Amino acid sequence: MKNVLFLAVAFLFAYALNAAEPSLTIKEPKANSTYRVGQTITITWDTITKSGERTWGKTFEFKWSESPDGPWSLLALAKNAKSYKDVASSNPNAASGRTVITLPRKPQVWIKMNEVNNEDLYGIQGPINVYTPPPATADSLIGGNLTNTITLSASKIYQLRKVLYVEDGATLRIEPGTVILGDPNDVSAIVIKRGGKIYAKGTPEKPIVMTSGFAPGNRDRGDWGGLIIAGKASTNLGEAAIEGGLDVKYGPIGGVADDDDSSGVVQYVRIEFAGIAESPDNELNSLTMGGVGRRTVISHVMVSYAGDDAYEWFGGTVNAKYLISYNTIDDDMDTDNGYRGKVQHALIVRFPDIADQSNSEAFESDNDSKSSYNTPYTSPIFSNVTVVGPLADTSWTVGTGANKYHSKHLTAVQIRRNSRLNLVNSVILGHNGGLELTNNNTVLAASDDSIMVRFNDFYGIKNNKFFYFGSGTTPQGSVDANWLAKAEFGNRFINHAGPVAAYAKVPGAFPGTTALFNPLPESDADYLNNANWTASNAAISLDDPFFNKVPYRGAFHTERWDLPWAEYNPVNKVYTSVNDDYSTTLLPHFKAEAAPLPANEYTVITYVLPESGNTTIRLVDATGSVKSIFFENQFQNAGTHQFMLNSSQLATGVYYLQIVTAKNVHTINIPVVK
Repeated sequence: MKNVLFLAVAFLFAYALNAAEPSLTIKEPKANSTYRVGQTITITWDTITKSGERTWGKTFEFKWSESPDGPWSLLALAKNAKSYKDVASSNPNAASGRTVITLPRKPQVWIKMNEVNNEDLYGIQGPINVYTPPPATADSLIGGNLTNTITLSASKIYQLRKVLYVEDGATLRIEPGTVILGDPNDVSAIVIKRGGKIYAKGTPEKPIVMTSGFAPGNRDRGDWGGLIIAGKASTNLGEAAIEGGLDVKYGPIGGVADDDDSSGVVQYVRIEFAGIAESPDNELNSLTMGGVGRRTVISHVMVSYAGDDAYEWFGGTVNAKYLISYNTIDDDMDTDNGYRGKVQHALIVRFPDIADQSNSEAFESDNDSKSSYNTPYTSPIFSNVTVVGPLADTSWTVGTGANKYHSKHLTAVQIRRNSRLNLVNSVILGHNGGLELTNNNTVLAASDDSIMVRFNDFYGIKNNKFFYFGSGTTPQGSVDANWLAKAEFGNRFINHAGPVAAYAKVPGAFPGTTALFNPLPESDADYLNNANWTASNAAISLDDPFFNKVPYRGAFHTERWDLPWAEYNPVNKVYTSVNDDYSTTLLPHFKAEAAPLPANEYTVITYVLPESGNTTIRLVDATGSVKSIFFENQFQNAGTHQFMLNSSQLATGVYYLQIVTAKNVHTINIPVVK
């Protein structure tokens, strides 16, 4: 009897041990790996369970805990889904299943996946480390629900505490030069609800800055949520919710639209490192406009290092001028749900190694997500845009490293899902594709003369892929493979061997190939004098007082409208508050900065001298030995100065740039990495 009892207990113990063993193997992320807070990561698993079954067709949920023993909380999946059905690993040769998750804001977590309603089919991975960079310093916190009028002063640096909602009837006023930081500890954004107002009126010398809540040198795309403006103008969905997970509605109230609605003014404003993921594929954009009316003023806005789209319009009628999108991960100009405003003078700059998992384009346009015939149609007009694509040379190939570009750079312009986007008088440089039309009803709209892509220059398009049809799309009506090249459309297509910047006559436009970024074309660029303002089609005319009838194609002529308010190195930029009594007669404080850092081949030194006088600038190593003298006791006027430090011959290490004036010695660190 004792033997029987002993065997029974042993069997149950062995069964319990076997049941406790994980039956799935999570391959990525690996145990003890580290990820930055707020990042969306891919989780992969072995598609063969330890009992030999396939995971295909099974539905899994994903959880997290601060302990390998639980308790467990659900992780949000793509589009905020609670579970994921494995349909991607049906191929017998597929070794891994995969989906995407966003890690919680905890310093160390474990991840668990298990079949829904079957806790015995599971896997656990961990610990996974979540790194939170050091925060920036702020003077005042703002957040919650604003129901009256407040003014943010440039004499303080503000930090968001979660989301600031400007409610119906409330007004947020922001003085020139004001700096607003995102919340380093939570999802944060500035939301202007329907009926709320924002008056953010910067100046060229004192732009308003909305940026990351982390310290200089630690900022990254997706650090906060961005600026969301919701208006009462018409959409083709009626009233709808803003994407990104916030409880914000846009569009008509009670079925009554106001296309002349005003949400205020956004002028001379920089939005940096925005686009945080509420859940994977459910990110906030840097500047989101939902149902915004045409009396709203959007002008001189720069978005840089966006974690999703730079600008996205969901319906509405708002117009915009002088926009910059710099180093965006997803789309630069995204239009949906019946947006039909006008945009003139825009600069788009892509980086070769930065693209989104869902493909990235300079322009992405849908009528709506279902490719419907709902009206009003998405039919914006973009004019005088310069697109600097990811390919500085068409000989570049997909990959990482020198002379490579990310495989997810799809095309410069993608018009799909029955959109009727219009693009005129623009210049597109160095891209994997020119124009893609996707979905047959989009092609039919082009055949009906409802899409206008005319009087544009395409330089350096890989494999001469200037125009093509997207997946599942075929020629329709009068639109064939030669549609974009019709003589009456006035488009030009130029490909040569060598750097695109050389034959496009814009030598400083491609970051990483030139010491100083400069989007101005050379004076002999022939697109400076061949704009056309007579273009029209069945739905659109350029005979509109909104447009400046300039003679050139592209964003620039002979002067840079992006200076001095734009900032092309926001990662290391030091922000300070501005005295309320600031005047142009007040001498500036000494300032110095270097970018890019760490230096490889070069870094550009920018410094501000508060007084005129003799100046010596030298570079020393860690031992104090002088490596180079740039200026020796040379007279320099008060103001801003700039020069390039050639670091190509320096070994890896930390160097010190000394700027010696009559009153002080100023030192900045120059790390060099080879």
